[in-house]
Amino acid sequence: MDIKTLLGDAYKDGVTLDEINAALADKNFVDPTTLPKSVEKTVFDKTASELAKANKRIKELEEANMTADEKTKAEMDKALALQSNLAKELSKLKAKEIFVTAGLTETDFGAILDAVVSEDEETTKTRAEGFVKVLKSQKEATEKAVKAELLKTTPKPPAGGGTETDDFAKKIEAAREKGDMALVAALIRQQAEANNTTTT
Repeated sequence: MDIKTLLGDAYKDGVTLDEINAALADKNFVDPTTLPKSVEKTVFDKTASELAKANKRIKELEEANMTADEKTKAEMDKALALQSNLAKELSKLKAKEIFVTAGLTETDFGAILDAVVSEDEETTKTRAEGFVKVLKSQKEATEKAVKAELLKTTPKPPAGGGTETDDFAKKIEAAREKGDMALVAALIRQQAEANNTTTT
């Protein structure tokens, strides 16, 4: 339908928008009997308000329940984290005890302490004891190598007995048997100095 047909007799060339509005103001374009039944505005507003209140209350209840659950979960997470930290601290103390009992200093085990520590105390104990074994075997191997090197470089005493050289040899051997490598080294120096003074 075009504007000319719509306005009928009210139409004229150059009609303005205001004139069109005035011509259409009293016309009904929809048959009221075809429209669905409507609710009075006051009834609709009251129902909408009650529904909004009910939805708000449901949401508040849900949030209250959710917040309680979330609080419980947060407290549980904190408790578990604290338990984990305490277990690690206890394991760390156990590892330190094993190291110190084995005669090690913090310098010896400080770098690997965190790697040894586990939340499980038994695992920590096993790791720490394993580290001590490895360290002791390395220490023994180093001491044997040093002893062998000292034996190679130690001058052999001349044939004959009762000389100062014999005394040094006996003292050096006794120190070696005790495992006192510092004394062995000191005696070897003294022997070398004594030999230099007798040959000059």
